Amino acid sequence: MMPSWLRAGRRAAQVLAMLVVTTLVLPYAFVPAYVAHGATPFSGSTLFNPYAHIGTRWQRANFHAHSRAWGGLTSGHQSVDAVRAAYTARGYDVAGVSNYHLIARAIGDTSVVPIYEHGYSIRKTHQLVIGAREVTAIDFPLWQTTRAKQFLLAQLHDTAALTTVVHPYLRTGYGIGELASLSGFDLLEVRSHWNDASRWWDAVLTAGNPVWAIGNDDSHDVRNPRAIGVVWTMVNAATSRAPQVIDALRQGAMYVVAGSDSGSAARLTSVALSGDTIVTTFDRTMRSIEVITDGGIVRTQVSDRSTVRYALTPDDHYARVVATDAGGTLYLNPVIRSSGRPAPWAVPVLRPLASLLFRLGAFVLWLAAIAMLVRGSVARRRSQRRARLLQRRTTRAAALLSMLLLSPGSATAQSLTPAQAQAPALQAALPFRIGDYHEYDLKFGAITVGSGSLSVSGPDTLRGREVVRLRYEITGGIPFFRVHDVMESWFDTAAMHSLRFTQELNEGPKHYHRHFDFYPDEKIVLERGKPRAATVASPLDEASFIFYVRTLRMAVGETLSFSRYFRVDANPVTIQVLRRETITVPAGTFNAVVVRPIIRTSGIFSKGGQAELWFTDDAVHTLIQMKAKLSFGSLSLYLRPSRNRH
Repeated sequence: MMPSWLRAGRRAAQVLAMLVVTTLVLPYAFVPAYVAHGATPFSGSTLFNPYAHIGTRWQRANFHAHSRAWGGLTSGHQSVDAVRAAYTARGYDVAGVSNYHLIARAIGDTSVVPIYEHGYSIRKTHQLVIGAREVTAIDFPLWQTTRAKQFLLAQLHDTAALTTVVHPYLRTGYGIGELASLSGFDLLEVRSHWNDASRWWDAVLTAGNPVWAIGNDDSHDVRNPRAIGVVWTMVNAATSRAPQVIDALRQGAMYVVAGSDSGSAARLTSVALSGDTIVTTFDRTMRSIEVITDGGIVRTQVSDRSTVRYALTPDDHYARVVATDAGGTLYLNPVIRSSGRPAPWAVPVLRPLASLLFRLGAFVLWLAAIAMLVRGSVARRRSQRRARLLQRRTTRAAALLSMLLLSPGSATAQSLTPAQAQAPALQAALPFRIGDYHEYDLKFGAITVGSGSLSVSGPDTLRGREVVRLRYEITGGIPFFRVHDVMESWFDTAAMHSLRFTQELNEGPKHYHRHFDFYPDEKIVLERGKPRAATVASPLDEASFIFYVRTLRMAVGETLSFSRYFRVDANPVTIQVLRRETITVPAGTFNAVVVRPIIRTSGIFSKGGQAELWFTDDAVHTLIQMKAKLSFGSLSLYLRPSRNRH
């Protein structure tokens, strides 16, 4: 018989192995896929100058310094007050303390900028969160894919005024090309006492993302003369209070200095524009002044002058200045081509189907790894009980994913019961009716993993137009990640476009409410809390797009293409009509027409994908089945018998 101490040791090792597997794999079940931003160099009829309206007051600031925290695990040596006192004694106006996952100030205190450093990955993929409202705990400690990095930036974007990528060169936390493809961050730490990130910055600017530069010591010990008072940011703000400093950083009204602790570096006097010519002036003669444009190319260089002039060529999309004298090197923010005030790239649009596949794959991989670690009859019984619980939770969580499959380009389904056939008609030619209510099953292989519902209600009135309301509701989740999402669209059936779209998304620890109003005559969309944006002439959102697709004629051999989705860069959507056949699903047996959707993504609905959808071969075009072959299995969607809800 095995000694009790050995059994206890094996059990402890098993638990430790399960914790390691969970740490490595399960966090990826939270990570969606995104429609990555492509390189779009700055363009516009004018130049934007971040220094056009600077005043005479400058605040010397450091936003990245560590005090002792978490019992000394983060290698900070002094207290918060000692760190701030050390910087104040050196003439700093803003002395930020940025401990890992810890905001070092009281909530509501505007005298100090609330900051923390996010990240505990061994690859040093970290972010500086400025104007933080709360701490985002989730991270990926051992490795991070590009999707994971984009996910983290998206999480931080919703909890702070400004998000900064810091020290990308340390252990290659961010690759140069990788950072140029990411979005959802506002600032880049171009200099610290560790190194220079100018190459990363030029890659981001060349891609067309207007990210401003800051510089910090990143000190962990204020007694180290090589790590304090050597890099700072000069912020053009009237005071050192948090609102004024954050606003100046958002406008780009600052520059970075890498110098000596004496603070004797030169100062920027002005940046002026005359047509396409930039005139930059400093308060003293500089040893060297360089003008750098796309790709980090030095276009001109002058010596022993206090002013430099440069006329942008048609090939220059931005121009930035680096000036050096005996007191240090100054890094100025760029003047860029723009028709207005530029804003950094927003968090990208999700790819619903690819997100489903990645998340489901990560969860299945984690579940398989845990199952391999479980041994013994007792462990097997516990594992079976856990699996049944996980299946019940996953069933509902997958409903979200199944409905996301029905995003623009795929279409959804409706089945007409006898009660629905008597419901008020919207228009004689439309394939759906007020009162429709429909349900679907989603299977991964032979296992049912989801369900969802949609409904049509109304009529209603919005801005003087008669509309119907299309509603999706999904409830479910997996361990540590619960989901309850509702999407609604106000659809003008006469004009066949959407007038309003709302999303109430509750996904794990994150809660979102998004509200869009469409104004087709002006070709604009207003998202609550954001500036107006351009849209198409007859916009369709995730819900109304589905019903529009069902109105199309589907003749075998035809290819249908349209550009009606309200996010302009996601168009066009293409549908190939393949064949006719008869199939049986839980809702019954149907004559069907089979189509293949093609969307501008790299997922299974891409040009090389293997997804097919079955619609009823009639004027209603009900979606009754979908099948998609994956590298690790198959995903299927089936129409099931549904009831009317009035």
